Amino acid sequence: MSSLVLLHGLIGHLNIPELRGALSGINVTTPDLIGYGEHRQQDVAALTLDDQAQHVIQHIEGSSHEPVHLLGHSVGGAVAALVACVRPDLLKSYLSVEGNFTLKDAFWSAQIAEKPQIEVEEIIDKYRAEPQAWINGAIDTPTDLSARLAVEWLDNQPATAIRAQARAVVAATGKADYLSNLRQTMESDLPVYLISGANSAASWDTPDWANQLCRMRINIRGTGHLMMAENPQAFAAAIYQAINA
Repeated sequence: MSSLVLLHGLIGHLNIPELRGALSGINVTTPDLIGYGEHRQQDVAALTLDDQAQHVIQHIEGSSHEPVHLLGHSVGGAVAALVACVRPDLLKSYLSVEGNFTLKDAFWSAQIAEKPQIEVEEIIDKYRAEPQAWINGAIDTPTDLSARLAVEWLDNQPATAIRAQARAVVAATGKADYLSNLRQTMESDLPVYLISGANSAASWDTPDWANQLCRMRINIRGTGHLMMAENPQAFAAAIYQAINA
């Protein structure tokens, strides 16, 4: 049975029963990154994306005896990219789901990273007061699932973790060697797949070389950046298509 590790983005988690159910036949794990979920009490004052990558490496080494398919969504895509660069031996493939390639992709993280902690707290408190309004601003077709996930995702981490992770991804993707290392990985034998929502694909700052080097690019019709909240079955189908290619 193949093993698949799902890494969440700046807010929330990917431990979604509807998604896991649609991924039957695959051993799926959905670890919380440092500062999130079960790790929300960890000190994030000096958090780096390398810290998150090492955290994921430890999870893979502790949960699987064979290479895994590693999927990262948004900010989680940047974490997964670092794992792919430093420990490709742990992976069967790397799936970037609108993962951050450049600072243009990390535009919201850049905004959060520059704000004082008190302002970030106020922003997140406002979202928590109206979770459905928050998520409805990011998806085209609200569902009962998206309404439920809005509450769960906003409650999965403190605002301190959101700001720390935002600062970490901005610092990492702003380095000159981030893209060069990722390109080298994509030029290797490791299969890399690019997945996006068809409605948000045009805003994903994917370099031409990444589109050329990836094994497959999949745009999921009728969805945007939060495709797993809009249509988890279609998201699962895209994952199956990639890892079974």
